[in-house]
Amino acid sequence: MIEMRVLGPVEVLLDGEPIAVRGNQPLAVLAILAAARGRPVASDRLIDQLWGAAPPAGAAAVLQSHVSRLRRALEPRRPPRGAAQLLVREAAGYALRLPAGSLDASRFEQALRAADGLPPAGALERLRDALQLWRGRPYEQFADDEWAATETARLTELHTTARERAVDALLRLERTDEAVPAARALTGDDPLRGEPWRLLALALWAASRSGEALAVLGEHRRIVAAELGLDPDPALAALEQAIREQRADVLEAALRPGPSPVRPAQLPRPQPSFAGRSDELRRLDRHTPALIVVSGTGGVGKTTLAVRWAHHAAARYPDGQLYVDLRGFGPEDAAADPGDVLAAFLGALGVPDQRIPPSVPERTALLRSVLAARRMLLVLDNARDADQVRPLLPGNPDCAVVVTSRSHLIDLIVTDGAYPMRLDAFRPAESVAYLRRRLGDEVVDADPKARDAIVERCGGLPLALALVCARGAFPLAEIDAELAYAEGLDGFAVPGVKHDLRAVFSWSYRRLVPLAARMFRLVALHPGPDLSVAAAAALAGTEPAVARMLLRRLTDAHLVAEDRPGRFVLHDLVRAYAKETAGRVDPAQERDAAVTRLLDFYLHSSRNAAQTQYPYRRPVMVGPPPPGISALHFPDAPAAIAWLDDEYENILSLVNLVSRPAYLSAFTWTLASYQQDIRFHLADSMALATDALQVTDDLWWAGYLRSVLGRGLLRMNRHAEARAELEKAIAIGREMDDPGRVAHGLLSVAVSIVTVHDVPTRAQAEAAYPYAVEARDNYLRMGSEQGAVEVADALHPIAWYHAHQPDGHGEARRLFEESIAINERWRNAYGAAGSWMQLARFHQHTGDLTAAVAAFRQAIDLYGEVADLRIEPLIGLYGCHRAAGDLDEAARTRDEVVRLLETARYPDLARLSEMLNL
Repeated sequence: MIEMRVLGPVEVLLDGEPIAVRGNQPLAVLAILAAARGRPVASDRLIDQLWGAAPPAGAAAVLQSHVSRLRRALEPRRPPRGAAQLLVREAAGYALRLPAGSLDASRFEQALRAADGLPPAGALERLRDALQLWRGRPYEQFADDEWAATETARLTELHTTARERAVDALLRLERTDEAVPAARALTGDDPLRGEPWRLLALALWAASRSGEALAVLGEHRRIVAAELGLDPDPALAALEQAIREQRADVLEAALRPGPSPVRPAQLPRPQPSFAGRSDELRRLDRHTPALIVVSGTGGVGKTTLAVRWAHHAAARYPDGQLYVDLRGFGPEDAAADPGDVLAAFLGALGVPDQRIPPSVPERTALLRSVLAARRMLLVLDNARDADQVRPLLPGNPDCAVVVTSRSHLIDLIVTDGAYPMRLDAFRPAESVAYLRRRLGDEVVDADPKARDAIVERCGGLPLALALVCARGAFPLAEIDAELAYAEGLDGFAVPGVKHDLRAVFSWSYRRLVPLAARMFRLVALHPGPDLSVAAAAALAGTEPAVARMLLRRLTDAHLVAEDRPGRFVLHDLVRAYAKETAGRVDPAQERDAAVTRLLDFYLHSSRNAAQTQYPYRRPVMVGPPPPGISALHFPDAPAAIAWLDDEYENILSLVNLVSRPAYLSAFTWTLASYQQDIRFHLADSMALATDALQVTDDLWWAGYLRSVLGRGLLRMNRHAEARAELEKAIAIGREMDDPGRVAHGLLSVAVSIVTVHDVPTRAQAEAAYPYAVEARDNYLRMGSEQGAVEVADALHPIAWYHAHQPDGHGEARRLFEESIAINERWRNAYGAAGSWMQLARFHQHTGDLTAAVAAFRQAIDLYGEVADLRIEPLIGLYGCHRAAGDLDEAARTRDEVVRLLETARYPDLARLSEMLNL
């Protein structure tokens, strides 16, 4: 039988005999876990509490050693590899799972609760049982440590309250001879505390020693005035006056046994149509009793969830439930005053009005005293901020507190250790379940198409679904048609409903500072799926640091959500409200200017990304950014590609929405390589080039756009169509005497003949040869970095021509190696990878499988983490292993290709599937 004692010096007994825990730190670990009352304590927190701000380098290992020693001491009969039952690993930390009744502090509190509601004699017996457990200052060896301060203060307050209750019971039993010395001892222990003096005066008055009673109250008055400069509690002043007037009714009321403590049950009625949220209900169960903050946007169902769970959990809190709407966000501008809430709570707990002190700190202290030995559940709904909540928190960790707010209440999480729970919108299945609960299965499932469209339009927001259900008399198809036809949030306006979506969103919007409100309106002009800090800064025309701060404010208000670090999203209905508000508040000229800044930010950042991937590209057809636009720069190609991966849908959404002719060609130029050579967004690339071609009247741009279309068609294996576009690009290049345009077109024609992924036949190589030679000559004619680099690609078809000539293998290999050297000289990693691929296929063609494997591996290394580009060299590697009879390596390589194909955007999946027998 294990027993742990903390009401005095910390010690542990096993079968009645003390356990020797050597060292102060291991005992401190045990004490910290005991103070957590079965809840896990993170390892980082334990290290911080043991060593403070400067833990040693091996602190984690030392902590683990302490835990091992403690486990051996606590469970000496546990098998060597048996799982620990008492000191267990949990949630990135440790927890102490003591059997019921093993901790003296828990037995002490249980005895105090058992005294509630008993007649004076029974209460006195339970209280004395509890007080006998007390051996001194709680956690005595560690009482001055920071981690122990809160728990020591709480237990000490409980001890004092228990002694006061014992004196009160003695008075009601008319045992004044015992009550007087017990009360006098209390006044000596804490001379500034008013309740012991009240009890002592009552005991003396009841013992017919009125003069001494008045002297006692006078002494307290002098102490309080000297130490604090204050008057005594009004209740003590009233008692002093009653003694002077010898009002027997006051004495009789004080000594007469009072009613049992009030058990409040203030929870609102739960929603009968509650649906979903099973994961959230389990999380609330798992993390209580504790302080929990449920945050989320307006209308997401925070109150509904909190009330539902509170009714479900009420039986675990036998002393009752307190509920308050703090009016942090609502039609009224004034939030609930914490002092008024405290007065209401104290009244509900049976404290007479005359005993409720005037100040908020005094009321907080009294509430914590009243709740010190009770197990209660508090729901603090719709909180404005942490300052409004903090005075209402009980000190007793056995009380659960659930706070709901549109704010994250970060200060409560950081300072008070609150557990954060962000409530998101319903998933589609939960939305359907909600509709079925409200409207019935028959109505909801009669038209699945309309049902699913409504669910999508509501975006999982319970309030939006509830407003739809308010029109349940109409068929779902008619409701869906109205929602589709209506502008903005008009479709969700229901006659007679004051708190519709506009009203609910406005309560959050009204609390924003002006700069944050402007950012909220501007963010809605961004049409993409998410938004970065840099893009928000461009929209608002401000610095990134300011934009980050404003986005944090919007996130805290749950008007935007940080979907992943540094990426922010709006719910579709919140976006609709923001756009309505922007249209009402911001002039059209300002909105257009914001969109132009965003276009310029994306254009010049994508220009820099293109230049980072291919620094030699000339001419650069996008000039410097306009004043005030801080375009992003990238340290290397992987960083540029990663940015384009994040922003691609945003850029495309914006360009498609705005369709400004001046930007179409420029974005085609900045995105072409990413779309066609890196991520294979071929349809997007061709659509953008086609739109740009329709509005351009510039001959150079026409030639460039024709070339983009031709290359895209080549990637899609539509060679005849590609050849037609490329011939037009070549013709424009010849007309303008532009060797670069001519060379690009000719090389693409050569590639269309020899193909990209296979060894060309002799006929193909000979047909492509003159195009490749002329392309090479035009690249050299350019006299620029770009020409010097691009000539490397022109060498590939020329090398294949020599590979099919008698004794031409040496020249072919030399040309392939020259193309590799050119790319490496200009640090064109992806170009070098393409050249290694060509050399690998040449080695396959000549039967040198070992050299082919090495060349394919070089290409794989150069493509790095760009998964789509790794597929082709891996396919080549697979073929080499199969041809060499190494079936194990072939299988491993095939598995890697299959894994990459699961998420790849690849233009030639049919060919690959056939090669892999998929």
